[in-house]
Amino acid sequence: MSITGLEKPHILTQGLWLPEQIREGERQAAAAMAMAMFELMSRAGLAAFELARREWPGSRHWWVFCGGGNNGGDGYVVARLARAAGIKVQLVQMGDADALTGDAAIARDHYRADGGAIERLGALQGAPDLVIDAVLGTGLNGAPREVAQQHIDVINRQHVPVLAIDVPSGLCAGTGCIPVKSVSAAATITFVGLKSGLLTGRGPDVCGRLWLADLGIQHRLEQQPAVQLLHWHHQRNLLPVRRCGAHKGETGRLLVAGGYQGMSGAIRLAGEAALRCGTGLVRLLSHADHVHWLNLTRPELMTAVFPGFEQWAWSDALIVGPGLGRHDWSRQLLTAALAAGKPMVIDADALHLLKERVSVSTVITPHSGEAAAMLGCTAAEIESNRLLAVQRLREQTGAVVVLKGAGTLIAGEQGLALCPYGNPGMASGGMGDLLSGIIGAFLAQGLAPEQAARLGVCLHAKAGDMAAQSGMVGMLASDLLNPIRSLINRTDEYDNNKPDSDTGR
Repeated sequence: MSITGLEKPHILTQGLWLPEQIREGERQAAAAMAMAMFELMSRAGLAAFELARREWPGSRHWWVFCGGGNNGGDGYVVARLARAAGIKVQLVQMGDADALTGDAAIARDHYRADGGAIERLGALQGAPDLVIDAVLGTGLNGAPREVAQQHIDVINRQHVPVLAIDVPSGLCAGTGCIPVKSVSAAATITFVGLKSGLLTGRGPDVCGRLWLADLGIQHRLEQQPAVQLLHWHHQRNLLPVRRCGAHKGETGRLLVAGGYQGMSGAIRLAGEAALRCGTGLVRLLSHADHVHWLNLTRPELMTAVFPGFEQWAWSDALIVGPGLGRHDWSRQLLTAALAAGKPMVIDADALHLLKERVSVSTVITPHSGEAAAMLGCTAAEIESNRLLAVQRLREQTGAVVVLKGAGTLIAGEQGLALCPYGNPGMASGGMGDLLSGIIGAFLAQGLAPEQAARLGVCLHAKAGDMAAQSGMVGMLASDLLNPIRSLINRTDEYDNNKPDSDTGR
């Protein structure tokens, strides 16, 4: 058994599972190994206890909140081990402790046999140093009961670290949705395999630092992960390599189409991002009102005016959408771009105007609002199940789909993938235009659409994390341009980020 963080690539953190996959996999693995399910619960509790002692060694008074399922059983194991280590423990059972069944009841009995007391919510005294959240587990799919919400409120009112067991209570582990409210944890330790909802939607808001304890059985899971977890160290192997005698004509020609009146910034950001990603030639196709000063401070960018542009065959790839608007001019430009038949990124306003299926060489990059417009629903419905939404968009459009947001998802022929990088400082105007430019750059340099999307999303998010080292608040999209160049040119020897392949077993 090992406890693994997500700071470096690791063989245990290559995929994400749905909660039902893990539950079934646990039963199958335990049966194949002739192991009692209570042994898995004991291992989970031990892993959580060891992590708590390691991360908060000075904590001497713990509150442990237990629910009515196996998640609560894990809490009882943690509480028993803590008492044995001389830590003061106050354990709160949600509901009737005597109503527990199965392995949770066994864990309760062991805790009681060692002298542990079970208390009600109103009986808690003093102030804890640490809270263990084992109220609701991975089976939650809707709004928790009122009594559970009361326990969540009490946990969140404590101004101390919270360690969530498997998943913060109130978070749906499969979707990343929070139907009502959730525990806000300083750290979450999840078991056997990473659950998809921990890393997308609202999951990153409430999970804190994420740890995985494989309990020694991940290698026995029969099902494949539902989602691939992307690691920059692996994705950067897709970066185009230039020969020593390369010239600009063979490093990609990209045409960026958009920029209606008053919206020149978006197309400029996309174009400059493409240059920073190594594209040999970038041309901005825009409205006549501002086309002549788009490249005043970046003369490496070329410009052209629409309508009247006829050189569609010049480019290796297209981007259409940044600053496009939703006017007759915008529709005409989109129609002309689609007719060019080039590998293409479609973003922003172009997504609202798109009325047809696109070629398989197309990447679309909606955020939740744009995805909702395309699917005829609300942004809240998109966020309630981002995995389902990105799959529906893939089926509807035929494109490689990048569903932006916390835990950006990519859907293509290779299945679903999730990018774990990025930060809230990237919630500012122009970040999506930058991403379009990055993906378009790699399309122009010959990468397949799905490769370009996965590489581009990871590079964009990693650059955002580098830029955030100077502070997240007030970070601009253009602040990512230098980190993008730095990341593209780094080597293993430079960043010392080789993956850890040790399984810990």
